[in-house]
Amino acid sequence: MSFVYYAKIISLKNMKNQSSQILPNWKEISKVLKYKKQDFDNLLANYINHKKEIYNEVKKIKKEDRNFENTFLAIESSGDKFFDTIHQIDALSITHKDKQFRDAATDFQKEISDKSVDLEYDKDIFRSLVEYKEGNYKKEKKNLDQKYGVGSVKLFEDSYKAYKRMGFDLPKVKFEKLKKNSKDLSKLTLDFSKNIDEYKDFILCTEEEMKGLPENFIKSLEKVEGKYKITLDYPNIGPFIEYADSREKRKELADKNAKKGGEKNLNLLAEMVKLRDANAKLLGYKNYLDFSVEDKMSKSEKTVHKFIEDILKKLKPLALKEFNLLNTFAKSNLENYKEVKTIEYFDIAYVEQKLRQKEYSYDSLKVKQYFELDHVLKTMFSIFGELFNFSVRVIEEKEKKEKGIILTDKEVRLVEIKDKKTKQIIAYQILDLFPRDGKYGHAAHTKFCTGINTVYVDMLICNFQKPTKNLPSLLTVREVETIFHELGHGLHCILSNKAHFSQRGTNCDHDFVETPSQFLENFFYQEKNLKKIAIHYKTKKVLDKETIKKITGGKSFMKASTFNRQGVVSLFDIDLHSNKVSINNKGLNIAKEFTKTSKKYNPIDVSKSSLFPAGLIHMTDYAAGYYSYMWALVYAQDFYSEFKKVENDKNKLKEIGERYRKEILEVGGSRDEMESVKKFLGRAPNNKAFLEEIGAN
Repeated sequence: MSFVYYAKIISLKNMKNQSSQILPNWKEISKVLKYKKQDFDNLLANYINHKKEIYNEVKKIKKEDRNFENTFLAIESSGDKFFDTIHQIDALSITHKDKQFRDAATDFQKEISDKSVDLEYDKDIFRSLVEYKEGNYKKEKKNLDQKYGVGSVKLFEDSYKAYKRMGFDLPKVKFEKLKKNSKDLSKLTLDFSKNIDEYKDFILCTEEEMKGLPENFIKSLEKVEGKYKITLDYPNIGPFIEYADSREKRKELADKNAKKGGEKNLNLLAEMVKLRDANAKLLGYKNYLDFSVEDKMSKSEKTVHKFIEDILKKLKPLALKEFNLLNTFAKSNLENYKEVKTIEYFDIAYVEQKLRQKEYSYDSLKVKQYFELDHVLKTMFSIFGELFNFSVRVIEEKEKKEKGIILTDKEVRLVEIKDKKTKQIIAYQILDLFPRDGKYGHAAHTKFCTGINTVYVDMLICNFQKPTKNLPSLLTVREVETIFHELGHGLHCILSNKAHFSQRGTNCDHDFVETPSQFLENFFYQEKNLKKIAIHYKTKKVLDKETIKKITGGKSFMKASTFNRQGVVSLFDIDLHSNKVSINNKGLNIAKEFTKTSKKYNPIDVSKSSLFPAGLIHMTDYAAGYYSYMWALVYAQDFYSEFKKVENDKNKLKEIGERYRKEILEVGGSRDEMESVKKFLGRAPNNKAFLEEIGAN
C-alpha cells in the first residue's frame, strides 16, 4: 500500500552521505498515531508548499547553469523531510486500531494523491530536466555514478523516461485529460482497497456443524446467540474451509468469501481499467498492458502472453490429473463423499487436507504444535542472519518505554537488526502479526521509515492466530512459509545499500519484486532448518524425522493446481488490461469473464455467485502485473538451485550467501535486473528448477 503517483517516479534523494547511525525519533513517530484531521491537513499543506517552493527555485535556474544536483536531485529530494511521516500514515491506514484514524488517513492519501498529480504534472519541471539532459548532462554523465553513487545515471534516465510516460510530450488538451484521469484513478484505487479491508461477513455454526475442527480453534471463536461465529478473516476462514466436515457450511462460507469486495468493487474495477486504458492510449501505447510492461523485466506484451500461455499449457494436464486424484480419493475414502458425484470448489482444501494426511501421514494441526510463533521467529532470524551476515535483537517492553516507542498495539513487536561485520544498526523491523478489526486482512510488507533521514524501519504485517492464556500462537506449515516470504521482502529492503533510495530493495522492476521473497520460502523446507524450527511448544521435542521428511516431500503437493490457479488469474489480468475482456457499465461482466477464463484451464468451476476479482487487492498494485509472481518464481527457483548444490557445505553456503547479498539484495534496482541475475548466477537464467518444482519437465 502506498500513496499513489501516476508513474514510476517516487524517486528520493542521494543517500551517499547519510549517517546510518541516526536513529529514528520514536517519540515523534508515536505522535503520528494520535493524528487528527487538523494534523493531516497541516502535513498536507506543508508538504505541498515545501515542494512548490523547491520546484519554483529549480525553474528559475538558467539552462547553462543546470546540473545533476541543482536540477535533478533538487526535484528528486524535494519531499524528503516529509516522506517518513507519509509512509507511517500509509502503514497505519491499514493497521491502526481506530477506525476514525484509518478513515482520516485514507482521506489524506486521496488528497495527497490528488494534489501531487497537480504538482508533478508540471511541464516547466519537465522542461528543466529537458534543458539539463540536452545541456550539461552530456558533460557530467561519465562521472555521475562515481560522484553521486552507483545507479545515478540509470536513475536519471529512468526518471526522465517516467516523466515522458506521464505525458509531458502530449498536446495540452490530451495532457490535461491524462492528468484528470490519473486523479480519478488514484481515488478509485484507494476506495477499492478500503472496500476489501472493511468488508465484513460471517456464518454461524452449531456444535454439530463444527465437527472436524480442532478444539483449540473452536475455543478461540466468538459466540453469537449460542452459535460459533466464523468470519472471513484468514485465521477463521482458512482452518474452517480446510477442516470442517460440513459441506453445507463450507459452501456457505466459501460463497460469502467469493463476494468479498462486493459489486461496488467490480464497478470500481471497471472504471479503473477504462481509465488505465485511456491513459495508455493517450500516451501512444496499444493498451495498458503494453504501457505497463515496457519498464519491467518482461518488456513486451508478446513476451508476457507467451510466458503465461506456455506455462498454462504445461500446467493444465497436471492440474486435471491432481483433480482426478482428489475426486477418486474423496469418493473412495471419505464417508461424507460416498454419494457425491464430483467434488466442488468448496471441497478442494478439505479433500486436499485429507489426502495430504493420508499420503504424508501427518495431521497438520498436530504438527502446528511444533511451530510456536516466538520460536519460529527466533530461528528464522538466526538462519538468515548466519547466511547474510546480520544479527537480530528483540526490543523488550522496558526499552520501548525508556525510548518512548509506542506502536499500534501492545502485541506489535519490534526488533533491531545489525550488520555483523560493521556492528552498526542497519534497520529496525516492526512485526504486526495478529488480526484486529479493520486491519489489513492478509500478509504484507511495507516501509515505515524510508531511511532517508534516519535508520530504515521495516514492517511486516500478518494475521496469525492470537495466543491465549493457555495457548501460545501456533502456526500452520503454510503460515510459517508466509512469514519467510514476507521476511524476503524485508531483507530485500533492509540489506540494500545503494546510493539512491528509489533504487533500493523492492524499488526494482515490478516483475522482480517477488523473487527474493519466494526465494526465501525454500529455506523453510530444508530438512536441517526444519529440525531447528519444529520444536514442540510444550515438550520442547524436535519434530520426528519421518514427519519432517513428509513435510519436505509434501512441498510440491498439489503445486500444479496451485500454479494453475495463479496462471489463470495472471492470464485474466493481462487480458483485462489488453482489451480482450468485455467490460459493461456495471462491472458484473468482469466476474463473468473471469469465470469463463477459469473454466478454460481449471478442472473445477468457481462459485456461481462469485464476484471475483472484486476481492483481489492485486487489481490495484499489480494491475497488468499479476503474472510477475510466477515470472519472479522462475528466477527464485533458479537462485535457490545454486544454494541447494552446496547446502551441506557451510563455507560454500556462506560464500554464496554473501554473493547473493552483494549481487541481488544490496544492488536493488540500481542496475538492470537481468544483469544482476547473471552476476549472481554466473550464467544465463533458465526455468529448469521451476519446472522440477511442479513436475512438468
